Amino acid sequence: MRDLMPLTWRSGINDLRDWALQAVDRWLPERAGDDDSRAATAFWRNLGGPAVDIEDRADEVVVSAELPGLDKKDFEVEVEADRLILRGEKKASKEKREGNYYYSETSYGAFHRVIPLPAEVDRDKAEAAYKHGVLTVTLPKTEEAKGRRIAVKVS
Repeated sequence: MRDLMPLTWRSGINDLRDWALQAVDRWLPERAGDDDSRAATAFWRNLGGPAVDIEDRADEVVVSAELPGLDKKDFEVEVEADRLILRGEKKASKEKREGNYYYSETSYGAFHRVIPLPAEVDRDKAEAAYKHGVLTVTLPKTEEAKGRRIAVKVS
């Protein structure tokens, strides 16, 4: 089948495939290197995770994640080395009976999201708050990661 395509089309399709895999690698939080299957696996694994915002402030890193409809007991937050890990499961069930009418809807879904942190943080001082479906994790930076201001002398 491959021989049925003109040579120029074959190289164009390969270029398109390479471009698509490189685009996926650029947007993933962890680099997959040259192993295409690892890139695809990481891409699909992260698709189901919650949306997050990462803010790199002078003294801390703040991560906000959207977890609507969950209770505190439905998810876990973990700081491991240079990454934040969010795990959880959403369970929802709805049932309605009226006369001859019966309606039942159930949805379940687990998520696992690994978020690389832009700086080294002090795991022991990390704090998390959950309000109105938004999880906010505040991670203070270590002294080494904060950097240092240097006074510039003009001569």
